[in-house]
Amino acid sequence: MPSKRFIPGIFNYCDYWCERCAFTRRCRNFQMGEDLKRADRDEKPDPAKHDAANAAFWTALAEQLNRPQGDWTGAEAEDFAPEPDPDWNEREESRRQAVRQHPLARMAMGYMQAVSRWLEDAQPDLKAVADELVQATRGPVPNDVEDDALEIGDMIEVVTWYHTLIPPKLSRALDGRLEALESGNGESEERPEIRLSDANGSGRVALLAIERSIAAWLRLREIVPAQEDPILNLLVLLDRLRAGIHLALPGAQDFRLPFLEGEPR
Repeated sequence: MPSKRFIPGIFNYCDYWCERCAFTRRCRNFQMGEDLKRADRDEKPDPAKHDAANAAFWTALAEQLNRPQGDWTGAEAEDFAPEPDPDWNEREESRRQAVRQHPLARMAMGYMQAVSRWLEDAQPDLKAVADELVQATRGPVPNDVEDDALEIGDMIEVVTWYHTLIPPKLSRALDGRLEALESGNGESEERPEIRLSDANGSGRVALLAIERSIAAWLRLREIVPAQEDPILNLLVLLDRLRAGIHLALPGAQDFRLPFLEGEPR
């Protein structure tokens, strides 16, 4: 009987930011990851088992040699391999190419690269703001600017986190949309409603990432006025991405992420 603690499939619509998620206790993926980390920390290697001059080395070797190795041959294993399907492979490759060349996918990659450049180019201006905050604490009437520093760090963390998330989520959404169309035409065995739902969910995650990034950039534009022009360019890119998603994935806007945005759909 499945545990009532875990929400089925909640990790299917995830931005991977576990530190900011209120549902980690009810996410099976998160808990499995934590269990693996814990096991890794608890596993203390025994140096004796790596020392050939120690009896423990030979005991461990004997145990390993005593384990059944199986009697499979390469030919037998190949008998269980699925027959290659040239038509399926061709459809998959054609769809991957279509996604890579899609204007939205290319725009998302352009945004990711532009943010990476900004994070390097804006260093001097960001350090200048940091110096101003430090100086503000040294005046005759010191200002409490700790919250300002934390806010700047938070905004940078938001744009940094999401700039690498938007391209893969958007590509998955586009891929699902194209496969849903293929399914509707009888070219794929996947049920079109399943792929379309996945596409809309992935598109919704991309939209939320865009909205949060826009909010962070708007605040950074106020905090770092010297970077206003580059930030405006990034905001234009995000606005175009948002508009493009509304056109290419009309169901993404109204999709509600199960348990994360109200009632599951």
